[in-house]
Amino acid sequence: MTDQARICSDVNPGPPVLPADRAAFAYRWPHPGAFDAPAWRMEGAHRRRTLPESPEELAADSRWPGFFPSPICLVTSAHGGMAVLEKVVGPSIANRFPYLTALSFCREPLSDRHHARGTFLDVAQKSGRVAVQFLMPGPALSKALKAIADVPEARPAERLAAAGAISGTGRFSGAPILDEAYLVYEGRLARPSRDFEGQPINPVPYLDVGSHRILLFEIEAISLNSSIAQGNTPLHWRCLPTWRGAPQPLQSVSSARRRTEILSSRSFVKSYQADYVFPGANTIAFEAEEVSDGFSVKRLAPLPEDQVEIDNDLARWPCFFPSSLGLITATTDDGRSGVFPCGSTAVVSRHPLTIAICVTYASINERYAPRATLELLRQAGRFGCGVPIYRGDVLEAIRFLGSVSFRDCPDKIDHAGLAAVRLGGTLAFEELPVHFDCRIVGEVALGTHAMILGQVEQVFVRRDVGADAPLEWCPWAGATAP
Repeated sequence: MTDQARICSDVNPGPPVLPADRAAFAYRWPHPGAFDAPAWRMEGAHRRRTLPESPEELAADSRWPGFFPSPICLVTSAHGGMAVLEKVVGPSIANRFPYLTALSFCREPLSDRHHARGTFLDVAQKSGRVAVQFLMPGPALSKALKAIADVPEARPAERLAAAGAISGTGRFSGAPILDEAYLVYEGRLARPSRDFEGQPINPVPYLDVGSHRILLFEIEAISLNSSIAQGNTPLHWRCLPTWRGAPQPLQSVSSARRRTEILSSRSFVKSYQADYVFPGANTIAFEAEEVSDGFSVKRLAPLPEDQVEIDNDLARWPCFFPSSLGLITATTDDGRSGVFPCGSTAVVSRHPLTIAICVTYASINERYAPRATLELLRQAGRFGCGVPIYRGDVLEAIRFLGSVSFRDCPDKIDHAGLAAVRLGGTLAFEELPVHFDCRIVGEVALGTHAMILGQVEQVFVRRDVGADAPLEWCPWAGATAP
């Protein structure tokens, strides 16, 4: 084994096997025929596709042209005697103070797969409140998903009845709660306010982005199954996809040593666990104010200044929320490049395909501080979004890049342990299976974070991703460790 490179069996975190309960709900990509469209072109080690597609292409197949690991939740709302239920792909926490979740709903008919969710949008916006719910993989979840798939949203009562037993209504949202939900976030549409610099934020609680509308909800209360909250049956969440048949990683010994040196000089290093346990050693405890009907309930202060915890650990998210991570890059015209892992990355519109990333701009503490890469993003006018995988070299890169600022280490990309390459108009990494090349089309200040909207102009997929070497992802947490 030389100092230049070694086979990294010791940094591979084990076989990428999901428990049986979650394996049944796993998603594998590419699907059959994913690369059949003539728009795909071979380009070196990658397939490349230019976007957006034509309306005819969308009508024929509106599945995402590239893989992104998006969690899924169920959402309910009620108003005027009507209760509605919908599935949301890619819910995300978009802002820390106030604590905002972003939910994206199709508002334009694109295909049988992507049709307008007019009934749900109407009820949710009139009510102003929703209950975001998570269920364990199993029969109850299957039943709810089948009801959403089979019963048109224009028949909301029939859909809700087919979804399964209802345990009651949320105390804060008034929305129906599915009997098998173990975690419920109740929120109200975001209200106009000011950020910590006194600038107006959230003048309206939604954003129209292409074919979709993003609704912003301020979380008022979180209800978590008490057995989970007390640590008796903790949640397990694998937050990165696996890549079966992926090439073995190569790791530079000297690069690993340099990363260790740089991190050892930091006063604060963010932890990152691909196999996340809540509550666990690397999380905060769930601080509930009350226990009711088997749920531990935490209320969030109504004003953002009352929610702020200055301590780095206490400022973490107050509870588990499944989130997707993109490896975000930006390169300016004068050649400066920045990269950071963004744990609030989501696909928010299908046409044009648009990715939202949420980047800190407020100065709260070391965990929440203005990102140097934010200025690079603004100057570059574009960003790259790579899809990380569950593999040791990638995990090491995420931990390093998330803890080291471009301000302190302008050449941090060189020490990340991944091979940088230019794909389209943005920087990418050879080890990652999928890369989205995005043009920035909008920025919205939410309080502590800025939501940056990037329209995908090109998708790159490594040639060795295929049916015999697929990406695998489960968008649901479970009670069994992988």
